[in-house]
Amino acid sequence: MKSDVKAVRVTATGSVFAGRTRLRGIIVENDHATDTQSISLQDGNSATQFLTSCPAGDVFAFNIPEDGIVFDGGMTVSAIGANVEATILLDK
Repeated sequence: MKSDVKAVRVTATGSVFAGRTRLRGIIVENDHATDTQSISLQDGNSATQFLTSCPAGDVFAFNIPEDGIVFDGGMTVSAIGANVEATILLDK
């Protein structure tokens, strides 16, 4: 399934995209000196659809296979670790 892809940079909890979308990939940067940090993405029903962690001082990049992960009713960051930034790749 081909569609347009949008990149959204996040550093805190909150809305990523307001409508139905699909997660296509994610890049997580953890600038924390000693601790593994995580990020959690929820759909419009407050159901966690994607959760991952990244070791201290590392970068984690992941492409979602096939058609990605569907987020009905929008996508929000419900939790993000200290000193973590993420680029979320999604259908627009």
